[in-house]
Amino acid sequence: MNNKTLYFASFLAVVIIFHISYGLQISIPGNNSWLMTARHDWGTHYLAWTFYKDESWSFPLGKIVGYNYPVGTNIGYTDSIPFLAIFFKLFAPLLSSDFQYFGIWLFICHILVAYFTILLCRLFNVNWVATLAASIFMATSPVLLYRGMHPALCGQWMLIAAIYFYFLDKQLSNWKKILLYQFILLSFSATINPYLCAMVMGFSFATPTKLCFFKKYFSWKFYLIYIAASLCSVLFLWYITGMISFDDQENFGIAGAYGLYGLNLNALFNPVGYSLILPQLKQVSWHQYEGFMYLGVGMMLLLIAFILSSLVVFIIRKKTKHEVAKGTLKKDYSHLPLWILIIAYTIFSITLVITYNDKVLYKIQAPHLFIRLEEIFRASARFFWTPYYLIILFTIIGFAKSRIKPIISTSIIVFFLIIQIYDLRRLLTSKNISDANWIKLMTQFDEILFFPAFNTPPIRNMAYQDFSYLAFKAGKPVNAAYVARENSAAIKTFTDSLAETVAGGVLSNRALYITDSAHLPYFSKAIRSYSATVGSLDGCFYIFSGGDNDIIHDSLRRKSNSILNNLLEKSNLTGFVETPVLPIVYGSTIRHNIESINIGKGVISMGGWAFIDSSQNNENDSIFITLNSKDQFYLAPVKRSQRPDVASAFNRPSLVNCGLGLLVFTDNLKTGTYQLGLAIKNAESKFVFQALGREVNLKKSEFVALVNISALPPEGKIIYDLIIEENASSYSASGWAALENQHADSNIINLILKNEQDIYLISTDPYPRPDVTVSFKNQYKLDNSGYVTKFLKAVLPQGKYRVGFLIHDRRAKTETVFFTTKEINHYEK
Repeated sequence: MNNKTLYFASFLAVVIIFHISYGLQISIPGNNSWLMTARHDWGTHYLAWTFYKDESWSFPLGKIVGYNYPVGTNIGYTDSIPFLAIFFKLFAPLLSSDFQYFGIWLFICHILVAYFTILLCRLFNVNWVATLAASIFMATSPVLLYRGMHPALCGQWMLIAAIYFYFLDKQLSNWKKILLYQFILLSFSATINPYLCAMVMGFSFATPTKLCFFKKYFSWKFYLIYIAASLCSVLFLWYITGMISFDDQENFGIAGAYGLYGLNLNALFNPVGYSLILPQLKQVSWHQYEGFMYLGVGMMLLLIAFILSSLVVFIIRKKTKHEVAKGTLKKDYSHLPLWILIIAYTIFSITLVITYNDKVLYKIQAPHLFIRLEEIFRASARFFWTPYYLIILFTIIGFAKSRIKPIISTSIIVFFLIIQIYDLRRLLTSKNISDANWIKLMTQFDEILFFPAFNTPPIRNMAYQDFSYLAFKAGKPVNAAYVARENSAAIKTFTDSLAETVAGGVLSNRALYITDSAHLPYFSKAIRSYSATVGSLDGCFYIFSGGDNDIIHDSLRRKSNSILNNLLEKSNLTGFVETPVLPIVYGSTIRHNIESINIGKGVISMGGWAFIDSSQNNENDSIFITLNSKDQFYLAPVKRSQRPDVASAFNRPSLVNCGLGLLVFTDNLKTGTYQLGLAIKNAESKFVFQALGREVNLKKSEFVALVNISALPPEGKIIYDLIIEENASSYSASGWAALENQHADSNIINLILKNEQDIYLISTDPYPRPDVTVSFKNQYKLDNSGYVTKFLKAVLPQGKYRVGFLIHDRRAKTETVFFTTKEINHYEK
């Protein structure tokens, strides 16, 4: 295949990929709706550009006065791509008010990634099929797709270009041209984004170092002049655009940022929820999203194949005593600058805080200068982009050039590419969540409530904007937003109220509740009592009261308990165990901070951290929540979690397991007033106790839960009196009921509500009715025939219900059902 055909095929593939991921319509300059509907970063970039475009020229060239007034800002600080902003500002009078260049920039970035990939593959004489596959691998790179939320950082093609320039040789291009290309690339990157510029700067050292000291193409004096010119170029461009100032004492570092955004050691194989094949792995904190470096299953398989094939070649060479030529060794040494750059970027990206999954493995004391640089470039994990792309590129190039027959190696590359695209389907299409399904779902309810309140499931960065936009399209109010100022007291009141409602199992039939897997167990009481239904969509869980509406999927109720049960084992859900007294207490104190707590009807939830003050290592400790009164003592174990921030603050690395989370129901506890406390059992089974100064008053709920049952016992004759009252938010029922011609002293009375789809059992409280015995004047004792009950309207699905009784006779061990002539017409008014 000739070069033109290869480039055209690659271009066509990139167009298709881009359209699937973003939609070609975003490249239309007058289309700005995508920038303002569902992306916080996109909106910030665009708004800064709109203000900048309409302001008069000033110095520095990137200065903006009207945005963030009166302080103002700079077009570079808003990541609005200074080069393009300044260029298009020249034509501002000719541009429409809606003009934007971010869409075309994203498209060009994908094209240039593929273009420089082809150049690099051609440099190593890779066959055209493998080269085309490589360009698609790179255009669908998870890191590139993931950074779509941040257009300036999609200029990752500059790293591919820098790698290409590094491997250019004198035989292919004059060394002066190589250095000129690198100089232009560095200068251009300085006007795009500081992080990319810093990464390209590494090659502005590595490439001339290789050409000067290993290839001997020019003198060390020229080398120093070139390095100085490169640095001056960057500083000059940053100065005239306003990225730096030599007058102000501006602090570019973010205090405390060191290690916060570091690379997790699981980064290459942690899909963070974007894989259709591999599960999401844990991270130390949410800040490590900057270290998203997922290779993809297809690329990982290709990497394994490449390593294995290389090992086979190495073993064969060793057995045949094949010696590598000295010239080859010398050539390898010429790439020492690149290896040094890779190691430096890797160390800087990981920082000296070594993490794996949700654990801090080791923290090395870092020099002050290193910490200072980390605080300036706080998103340090991004610096692994260069090693990341080198892994992908040279896995493909190395495997294509291996001793495996070209037809076989190329077929394997293509096969793994297909697997890669399948695995990344969620990431490719993640820019558009299931709008139609969510809108259809939301329109069925009066309000959209996220749980915890004001927190949307973290399916991606700034997800609240996606959901807020969808709620707007559905015409429904939603408790998700970002505001600069807020009424913290009102927010806390609502948050606590919602937590109590959810954990208590009393859901509103007017609301659609949306949460994530970590918080779904809070709905377990409602789900297990069959008063609520749960389903999943786009990695979120939605819950609604009742189950009579087929909203999106059939048979959601049958799935609800299985979904819940799969999560309960991993949740904070626990239970209280009664104990006569707190075992073996020894004198010490507990350091703790309860960061969140909710004490509601029938439920306690809590989050924070705690450790024994005298302890240096809590790996084998157990943490409990306690409730104690004069004659009762209860313990409930909490779920421990990693809190490296706490361990670091107290300078005790071995106390990292001090985090605590708790969700516990109190329905099985005796009513009364209890004192809330913490207890920690150490490795020697000795307890330390600490009162929290909070009182818990356990009362029986005035409302009962509705239990959905599938079948009824045989009908029989029941005599009764039934009074049903409807209040604003509840129904109450009272009266008496008994099996005909039988004593009532061993009866348990339940109400039954039945319609065409469902049967609900409602428990009652006994109420003495000696008047009924007197009234009948027969041999049967009916003093125990009285009952009262009360249940919320919110837990009952709309419909028309027949009302009946189900009486369980404990002595005879029988159950009898009887339907009255009464009905409940439960429809929204």
